[in-house]
Amino acid sequence: CPSSSGKPNHADILLVNLQYVSEVEIINDRTETPPPLASLNVSKLANKARTEKEEKLSQAYAISAGVSLEGQQLFQTIHKT
Repeated sequence: CPSSSGKPNHADILLVNLQYVSEVEIINDRTETPPPLASLNVSKLANKARTEKEEKLSQAYAISAGVSLEGQQLFQTIHKT
């Protein structure tokens, strides 16, 4: 669907968990070909995924090591700066 931000080269994408779908009803059938998808920077996405994974593992380690919630929040604040 068109972007809610109004940018012409962006689009809103809705994800639906099909485990919760019991019935599908087609309201309008599209016949025109959709515009081509934007290219993805795969290396940037891989770096982002690696960074997120490292942060989550660090948080899990802090929890398992018995670090207090305040200590975890302080570490995250310092890490971000």
